[in-house]
This record gives sequence, C-alpha cells and structure tokens, in this order.
Amino acid sequence: MFVLIVTWIHVIAAMLWVGGMLFFSLVLVPCLKPGLSEALRSDLMSRVGLRFRVVGWISIVVLLTTGFLRLYQEGQALTAYGTAFQVKLFLVFVMVSLTLVHDLVLGPKSIALSRSMGRSGPFQKKVRLVARFNLLIALLIVFAAVSFVRGF
Repeated sequence: MFVLIVTWIHVIAAMLWVGGMLFFSLVLVPCLKPGLSEALRSDLMSRVGLRFRVVGWISIVVLLTTGFLRLYQEGQALTAYGTAFQVKLFLVFVMVSLTLVHDLVLGPKSIALSRSMGRSGPFQKKVRLVARFNLLIALLIVFAAVSFVRGF
C-alpha cells in the first residue's frame, strides 16, 4: 500500500508541474498577447509566475522525494532498465537545473527589463525559449516514466 501511495503522490506532483508549464505556454502566454498593454502583460506574467514558482518548486521537491523513495523501494529492479533509467535521471537533472536558472536568474531579469523598458525585448524571447525547452524536457521525462511502466 505504501508503494501505491508514494507512486500516487509522485504522479500528482508530476501533473501539477507539467500541467502548470503547459498552462503557461498554451493558455496564459497566448492570452496575454492581443490587446493588452506591455505593463499589464508584464504584471500578469510576474504575478502568475511567482505564484507558480511556489507550486512548481513544491512539486519538484515532492517529485525528487517520492522518486528517491521509489528508487529505494525498487532497489535492483530499476537497474534492469539500465541506460533508459540513467537517461531519465539525466533529464531530471537538466530540468531542475534549467528551472533554477529560469527562476533565480532569467525570470527576475526579464521582469526587471520589462518594467524598466516598458516593452518586451529579445531577452524575454530567450527566457520563453528556455521555458519551452524545459517543458520539452519535462514531457520527455513523462514519456520515459510511461515507458518504464509499460515495460518498453
């Protein structure tokens, strides 16, 4: 029963993390483009971004914790996945690293530039590119997880 609960919590945290990133790229950003002033767009992005940062990092901590618990529970069984499991761990490392860079460096600089310049610039496009790449990494991690469960 413990394994089931840990796995369920892991899946919920993954849904929050990946779902939040999908919300940003597929819902929020497109809605902010037409007809809104740059100041309002910047304010909304920073407010929603700061709120999601809390949810996102809680999700990441839960994912790492439950992931390590599952690794401990499964022990040698996961080594049977070999390279595929190592790729998943590498992708998790890349995702967490990109999230740190985005949240602690790029995001705050982007908000400050947007507020000081009053418009979106090339730096903001780079920040969006990093966020989208991180989303791709997260989706690849989900694909790897589904592959493990399905035995591929």
